[in-house]
Amino acid sequence: MHHSRHSLHHLVALTDEQKIEMSRALASRVRRHELLAGRERVPPAPAGPLAAPAAPLPSYAFPITTVSMNYNFDAYIGIGFLGADPANAPQLLVDSGNSNLIVPRWEDIAAIPNYQASYQVLGQASEPWGCPANVVRGPIQLFDSDGATFTIPDCVFYACTGDSPQDQSRTANFGTGCIAPWSASPSNAPSGLGVTLQPVLSQTAYPYVESDYAPMEKMQLASTAAAASTESAIRIYNAAPDGYRMFDIIRDLEWMALTPKSLSIANTPTQWPGNVASPIAMIDTGGGPVYLSDPNGYLYRSAWPSPVANPDWASSSTSCESTQALLEITIGDAAASYTYVIDNSTFPQSARGLTLVMCEMNAYMMGQQGMNIGGISALVNSILIDFGNNQVGFKKR
Repeated sequence: MHHSRHSLHHLVALTDEQKIEMSRALASRVRRHELLAGRERVPPAPAGPLAAPAAPLPSYAFPITTVSMNYNFDAYIGIGFLGADPANAPQLLVDSGNSNLIVPRWEDIAAIPNYQASYQVLGQASEPWGCPANVVRGPIQLFDSDGATFTIPDCVFYACTGDSPQDQSRTANFGTGCIAPWSASPSNAPSGLGVTLQPVLSQTAYPYVESDYAPMEKMQLASTAAAASTESAIRIYNAAPDGYRMFDIIRDLEWMALTPKSLSIANTPTQWPGNVASPIAMIDTGGGPVYLSDPNGYLYRSAWPSPVANPDWASSSTSCESTQALLEITIGDAAASYTYVIDNSTFPQSARGLTLVMCEMNAYMMGQQGMNIGGISALVNSILIDFGNNQVGFKKR
């Protein structure tokens, strides 16, 4: 299986052996479901975008696999189709830089006996990374940590029918990003079909979605081999868990984002982002360091402590400099701010490395001015998405 290209950060190529290792780690969880046949939970559907259940509902935890390599990490989740063998559940990249679900093989659904009873093809379109795909309506299954199947009954998603012409591969992506409105992303409103896609986790009575990764010392972040940890999980709640500072996301933007307020490098305040119009801080739980565009030259023209070589993927950008220095980042909305520190010296030795790539123009900013806070920010913060109120929150780990 090919694991998805990244929407807001560079591609880390995985070997076949690493893909197999990830699949095995997730399959060990899925096999429990074969022994617990008949244990299925169908979550109640929300009455509306801001609706809350009348009575408290339990939270659920869906194990994810954290895979780390060369200062980057990606989390994968296993999903299932109604009537399919759960042991063959596809593994999808958990990606808050995307706001829809993309499964790699329509063929897996078409192979289910009498699949037409559960799955309806609404039309055809290209998914965001270019694969031809069916746009499908039907149930998606998740597997919780106590062995039960959690079914979301009426999802609209992409199912790839062929390879992307760009790199002859298939996309496998579990979008978790919250944007407002959903049609702010062109990929969420395929032309002529009259439907709007959104993350499957936004379509339940549990609007609070928490990304909670395994402790850093168990991630082996700098390892060149895939490292699986089933201590990481996505948790969903019908009431907000304690301790989070919540912020309104920027509306009418294709990616989930807040506003960057300030940046310090090695305890030295900088002028970035300066006077650029409407800078954004993309909230992306995928792999990678913090990276940014710096059109006014506040950063990339200066020499900063702890310099390191630019990563290979920076070759598509202009005038880049990289560092592994301590960072202090402040993000927020019009009403409030949140400040956190990324300090390599507090990380396990295996996890110390690149923290920031600063470019005059970073190609992975998709033409936007600002920063991507990077997967490294999820090492020091737990992140909570509130789909009901279009907010994202942070809590120091």
